[in-house]
Amino acid sequence: MPTLRDVARRAGVSTMTVSRVVNESRDVKAETRARVERAIADLGFVPSEAGRLLAQQKSRTKMSLTRCNSGEAVDDSSDQPIVKGKLALRPATGRRDLSQASSRLSGNTVRTVLRIVRATQPISRVDLARRLEVNRSTVSGIVSPLIASGVLRESAPEEAAVHRRGRPPIGLTLSSDRSFFIGVNIGVRRTQVGAAITDGRMLAEESFDTPSDSNNALEQIRSVVGRLRASLAERSLVSIGVSVPGPTDAGRRKLLLAPHLGWRDVPVADALIENDPGSHNSGKGVPVIVENDAIAAAIYEARRLLRAPTTGAEDNFILVRAGTGIGVGLVLGGEVYRGSGTDRGLLGEFGHMTIVAGGDLCACGNRGCWEVYASAAGAASIYLAAGGNAKGETPPRFIQLVARAREGELRAQTALARIGENLGIGISNLITGLGVSRVVISGRIVHGWSLIRKSLEAVVAQTMAGRLSNWSIEPGQPTGAGLGGAVEVATDHYLTELARSTRAAA
Repeated sequence: MPTLRDVARRAGVSTMTVSRVVNESRDVKAETRARVERAIADLGFVPSEAGRLLAQQKSRTKMSLTRCNSGEAVDDSSDQPIVKGKLALRPATGRRDLSQASSRLSGNTVRTVLRIVRATQPISRVDLARRLEVNRSTVSGIVSPLIASGVLRESAPEEAAVHRRGRPPIGLTLSSDRSFFIGVNIGVRRTQVGAAITDGRMLAEESFDTPSDSNNALEQIRSVVGRLRASLAERSLVSIGVSVPGPTDAGRRKLLLAPHLGWRDVPVADALIENDPGSHNSGKGVPVIVENDAIAAAIYEARRLLRAPTTGAEDNFILVRAGTGIGVGLVLGGEVYRGSGTDRGLLGEFGHMTIVAGGDLCACGNRGCWEVYASAAGAASIYLAAGGNAKGETPPRFIQLVARAREGELRAQTALARIGENLGIGISNLITGLGVSRVVISGRIVHGWSLIRKSLEAVVAQTMAGRLSNWSIEPGQPTGAGLGGAVEVATDHYLTELARSTRAAA
């Protein structure tokens, strides 16, 4: 799905110029307009409905200037330029149309604004308008109610900025409060539990080896959560996000299957809510959201990427998280896609697609799964097989394998090159099947990025996806997205509810 940035790159113009062409909000030279329109046609770009409505919302609340030829009715929907004839002032679309537009906009738009502010704060209105690809007055119309309600606040200019020319920009930030979030990352080897505030800063953290029994694991998690809450008694717990190594149910409350742990149908949310003191008093506990670890990592990476000044609000990318296994998250229009209907929790399990028919057995019970041949854990198997599986040889950890390769060991270098090739096979399938050409790789596999990149890109380049799409593959974070992703799951839920409540109050 091409974005406004893709069109801008193809046409050789700024994203603001593309926005002007799409919204016809300002004059654009005929030559430039034609170049942008060709790029739109070539890429099959569909303008963002939210962005278009935002750009037009202000004009829709006023009187529209339309063409009125003598004796003819005025047509509000005309897209034609004004030519000779009388000009008539009359109301634009009716109240019903405007209210429908606002209804379609407010929830998603407010949430998008909150996501951008949280990732980049403090951010000026000018920068926020650029990222949303609308004009500044439109942004003011969006953020003013959020400031008035106390959701956002305007920070004072930095001292260094006071001495520069012109009026320094006022930065928008999320209002500070006494709330916090808890993230739980249940890993195959280690489980992490941490408490963080709204901007993502960690206040406290504990970890322990993940027990083989799910009930034992949940009991230890409950104990850590209880200790964190007690240590932060002056703050209010808003929500708990749990990152799990497998698919979840559609309601994001239960872990359906963790192949590498042997767990099935684990009621994670119910187990944690039962230990919440608030649930016995009010009948409702703190919300617990259970998310597949790859999707949680995708939310984490989406926020990280938003910090870059050139990132827009509607970027698309595929997140491939490779560690013990492989999971995939899909970000469309800046939002993580979770599927639809009763199968929502199954999205992202591409690690278990077959790339070698009748291949090696996977923990899921299938043979030839992608993660068997392309994960950090799979690298050790490839390395051992290259040495003839010598009796008594201990499988090296991935970081050890990378160290040996960097020291010049040919066997380790060959194993990592094979991992790159196998990653390239799966990534090519993802680009072709999902139609998204930007890929971000995270997890332990990133430690060996310099050693796998060449073979990975070579495989992608020779496929149909590699020849026809303007693809890119970049490394994300090797660590941090586990617990950080769990915190992002909790915070993402908070921002969604905040946007919903703001919309209801409007």
